Amino acid sequence: MLSIAVLGPVEVRRDGRPLRVPSGKPTGLLVRLALEAGTPVSADRLIEDLWRTDAIDVDRNTLQSKVSQLRRALGDPALLARGARGYTLVIDPDCVDAARAIRLAAQADEHHRSGNATAALAVADDGLALFRGEILAGDGDWLVPHRTRLEEVRCGLLEVRAAARVGLGAGSEVIADLEVLVAEHPLREGLWHTLVTALYRTGRQAEALAACARVRALLRDELGLEPGPELRTLEQDILRQTVPVPNRPRAAAGNLPALSSPLIGRSADLADVVELVGLERLVTLVGPAGVGKTRLAVEVAHGVDVSGGRWLVRLDEVDPVGSILEVIARTLQVQSERALIDRMAETESLLVLDNCEHVVAAAAAAISRLLDSAPRLRVLATSQRPLGLDGEHVQAVAPLPLEDSVRLFGVRAAAARQGFSADAATVESVCRALDGLPLAIELAAARVRSLSVLDIARRLDDRFALLSDPTSSRAPRRRALSAALTWSYDLLVPDDQRGLWALACFAGGAELAAAERVLDALGVPGSSALDVVDRLVDRSLAAPAFLDDGTTRYRLLDSVRAFALDRLRSSGCDAAAFAAHAHWYAERADWSAASVRGVAQPDCVSFVRGEQANIDAALDWCARHDPALGVRIANGFGWAWVVLGAGVQAATRVRGALDAAALPDPDPARARSLLLAGWLEASAGDVDRAERELADALDQADRLDDAHLRADALRHQAFLRLMQGRPAEARALAARGASGDEWQDAANLLLGASAALQVGDLEAARADATAAVGALTWLGDSWGLVHGEAILGAIAQTGHRFDAAARHLEAAATAAERLGFAGQAAYHRTRLGRILQQAGDDAAASAMLVRALNSATGCGDLRMAATARIHLARVLGSGGRRNEAVELLRANAAWYRHAGGGDGALLTRVLLASMTDDPDELTAVLDLARSASDVEAAVLTLDALARIAANRGDRDAAADLLRRADRLVPNAPQIVDADRVDAHAVRARTATQTS
Repeated sequence: MLSIAVLGPVEVRRDGRPLRVPSGKPTGLLVRLALEAGTPVSADRLIEDLWRTDAIDVDRNTLQSKVSQLRRALGDPALLARGARGYTLVIDPDCVDAARAIRLAAQADEHHRSGNATAALAVADDGLALFRGEILAGDGDWLVPHRTRLEEVRCGLLEVRAAARVGLGAGSEVIADLEVLVAEHPLREGLWHTLVTALYRTGRQAEALAACARVRALLRDELGLEPGPELRTLEQDILRQTVPVPNRPRAAAGNLPALSSPLIGRSADLADVVELVGLERLVTLVGPAGVGKTRLAVEVAHGVDVSGGRWLVRLDEVDPVGSILEVIARTLQVQSERALIDRMAETESLLVLDNCEHVVAAAAAAISRLLDSAPRLRVLATSQRPLGLDGEHVQAVAPLPLEDSVRLFGVRAAAARQGFSADAATVESVCRALDGLPLAIELAAARVRSLSVLDIARRLDDRFALLSDPTSSRAPRRRALSAALTWSYDLLVPDDQRGLWALACFAGGAELAAAERVLDALGVPGSSALDVVDRLVDRSLAAPAFLDDGTTRYRLLDSVRAFALDRLRSSGCDAAAFAAHAHWYAERADWSAASVRGVAQPDCVSFVRGEQANIDAALDWCARHDPALGVRIANGFGWAWVVLGAGVQAATRVRGALDAAALPDPDPARARSLLLAGWLEASAGDVDRAERELADALDQADRLDDAHLRADALRHQAFLRLMQGRPAEARALAARGASGDEWQDAANLLLGASAALQVGDLEAARADATAAVGALTWLGDSWGLVHGEAILGAIAQTGHRFDAAARHLEAAATAAERLGFAGQAAYHRTRLGRILQQAGDDAAASAMLVRALNSATGCGDLRMAATARIHLARVLGSGGRRNEAVELLRANAAWYRHAGGGDGALLTRVLLASMTDDPDELTAVLDLARSASDVEAAVLTLDALARIAANRGDRDAAADLLRRADRLVPNAPQIVDADRVDAHAVRARTATQTS
């Protein structure tokens, strides 16, 4: 998701990561479009605004150049769309801080007008936090109206915030701020109204009337106007002593602590809970330690108006066997429980019972008795688990989202160190590591007194030493994260503590069966496992995630996990727990290896995708403690990684396990690891490295005299040859790889069909592909069937049956996406984009190729991304957008040099040399095309040389080069007439000169 901040220095982020946008006009263009996000802005309007002083000299090519720069900076061309009505920044307006500030200002004003001062204050604070400095920094007359509007929004938020603070009982502490505001904005009558009200309510009647006189004189002098009716009415009410009592709780009724700092990021929660307390008699806020339940409850209580008062009763120091009613009575300064019940029955009151988790049964009994006896009483409780009473409304309090976490850190850090500033990305990494847990964020922010944010980030591995505030005077559980978590942990029975240890072994959460295995190793019987996990969920220590496939996973917050791992290590049971974890994944790897090539393939792929963090953790543990088990895990999941298109990352995993194990040479497990690493590397990485690994694997098979392993190695080498652009060799290797195994023989047929297609033998390609699809249908291998569909599409494409080809490729891409094969989906959409181009639909081809490029990049398939760039460059180049095409091809050329070349490298050089008019490079490429028997590259090179010859006036040379190209075309079925852009240009030029 893209987010743009313009209310201060321009910041652009994509999925939380900062993007660098070139300064000058590209940044100005971004800001201009962001201010109307989701709405087209015409090219004329953009030129007029951004180049106002020299608009006559600026053409649309200049604008298009800046658009191209901006698209590259954003990383997704689809984010900046061009249509009939102009250019559109395709994002939700709420992703732009200016639009969000406008929305929040409207919400704050609505809350203010409806009398909900608490919600108005929270929303206004959220809105004001978006303003980080100069609004729309930069030059240009076009900025003035937008800047004026946003300054008005900021002033409106300040006005609502001040009025809300006064409405909630703020006194002298707000008057100084208001004096500054009316000096800065002397004509805003709302600020004067709030200042006069604040002065009067703090007993300063004469000063309030003097302020009325000041504003009257000011308005007369500046505008020749009298104050508006609201100010005039307020002045008369002061004179008559009839100023209305504010719609807020009486200060004397209750014991709520003052609010010393704004509540960050809880405006929606605050409004929801205030409303709930008005509707329900018992509301319980539940959530893990440190999530901010108490802070939210106190803020809610300040916003509830009850005649009998609002009382905060802290239960954290209460003995579980003590009387809760007695504690409440003592807090309310009532002599007995009977007197407490009588008092509650007489008035409408709000009780906030804080920290009920260790006295749930006693608290529930006390609350039940009070609610039965006092029909006008409302109770707001905080607890790590529900109280279990009839009529209880449970409201979960979740950690803060990342944006609010960053704001909270910034506010608390600024309070701890004057002039605080830090790299936003580093602050985000800290907040992300702390799971958005407010207590942890506030404790980390307090450390900026003596540490930089980068130092804080580096010390998070020892977070419990870091996350404490030795200067704080708060209760121990609120000045150290470890103390807060120890409180929760000590409330658990031994089996539940072991349950926390077991879940902590899992890096990415755990399904119940996996947790049961580790629990068993820790001495908790399987019959008790479900109850243990259920109690941990009930106590807000474990969070369940209900997945679309019907399964449930259980996850710990990172800080809870770190705490539990410390306790696990201290117990001395960590070796048994992590061994059980690794063996569980080894067994699942065995299952995957046996099932991934058949009807259970989607289940295997789904498992590996969801469990990758845990598989990596198991591999890491095995590398240090049981290397042979690590090889078993990596080899077992290897083909699932192939199906997922995991490429280089997965190859690195396999190599890591193999290197740690130091297996004998030769060894079957070693050979299988080399085969997997080679295939994975060849699919998206360094083909030279893949060639070395696959040659080593074949050598291992020969030395072991293992026919099945040898056939497997030959098949892998056939795939490598395809990736290297050597189809004739691939075809021969696939034919030699027959083994009698149905799946392996079907895979060889697919590879043979692809190779036959590349050398132009369409009949053999069709026969092999059809036979492979038949076998794979019987076996139920979805991945193979998708490839078969794609090859049939490619055969239709080569025969110029583009409609049939598009149907096959669209079916293959759709099936790949449905099955979660992101790499395959990118591959098929790349082919589909090429087909659409060949069919003459450049607009659809460009859109499809951009989609394929983004998918390939997103899933890490850089080789497929390079192929998508080749075809996209062809479309852009033929459409007159040569500069953009050249940039794509240069990026490709650099990538192929780094990756050892491969299929597409030669075509990239041909197209780049053609578009940059480089005859020397074209001559060199022509020799390479001849030696590689690459007819397509040869034809396009000859066409480009012909165009260059024609441009310099050498008609005879141009004609000769075209004749040579024309003779080759029948041997290049992948070339269609539309591909020969240079040839058409030469013929058009010749025809014009002849006429």
